[in-house]
Amino acid sequence: MDNFQIETAQNISIRQNVAGIGDRILAFIVDSFILGVYLIFSSFVIAGTGLDSAGEFVYYLILGVPLLLYYLLWESLWNGQTPGKKILELRVVKIDGSRPEFSKFVVRWLLRLIEICIISVAIVVVSILLNGKGQGLGETAADTNVISEKKKIGFIKIREWTCPDI
Repeated sequence: MDNFQIETAQNISIRQNVAGIGDRILAFIVDSFILGVYLIFSSFVIAGTGLDSAGEFVYYLILGVPLLLYYLLWESLWNGQTPGKKILELRVVKIDGSRPEFSKFVVRWLLRLIEICIISVAIVVVSILLNGKGQGLGETAADTNVISEKKKIGFIKIREWTCPDI
């Protein structure tokens, strides 16, 4: 897992771990599952209430707007996380480690639509892997990155203490 270093105004270095591509894909799958459950549930509700006969506009408004705004609203209102990112302990931050402004989330959201719909998910994955900073097109443009907040657990070597000869 790569990391990047942030230098604070007090000359203190903070290391942030860049989220791995596997964790990012799993977070995307979790979010896609949530969106799929929402689609199925709301379709049944719309069919049960008879709103589907009210016209296509109402149908697409109820189904489409939440799907379209899912990432933008969750990330901007929930401190840089969607439910998938929360479960996998990922967060969107600015390159300096601070919380991104709403405009940064909008840039990420707009470019995500282009990346996923037009370019292709495979090209996005390759660009994240080859970038060197773990950033996709949207993150590069918004000057943000997705970090992992998982605690690293490791073993420390304890020196063996021996009693000196008396």
